[in-house]
Amino acid sequence: MNNKSHKISSLSAEQWENICQRCGLCCFEKTIDNHGKVTITPTPCRFLDLHSRKCKVYHKRFQVGEDCQQLTPEVVATVDWLPEECAYKKWHQSNLQSE
Repeated sequence: MNNKSHKISSLSAEQWENICQRCGLCCFEKTIDNHGKVTITPTPCRFLDLHSRKCKVYHKRFQVGEDCQQLTPEVVATVDWLPEECAYKKWHQSNLQSE
């Protein structure tokens, strides 16, 4: 098993959740152009509290948020739309560098 796989598999759900800094940037609608480029729009999910940057339905967000995507280490490794400020993206990039 490589170092990266070990780091990912050794994270508990709570540890993974604690990486998130609750910026809310992943909770904005996205568009995809004809070339497959994803752009984050200025339109937030209807469940995002813009003041606190917290989801109003966090514990059931995947059941009620039609476009809510669960960010797992595997998803973070494959999507290119997460903003540079995203703590999950920074975590992933730091793990790539430590391989």
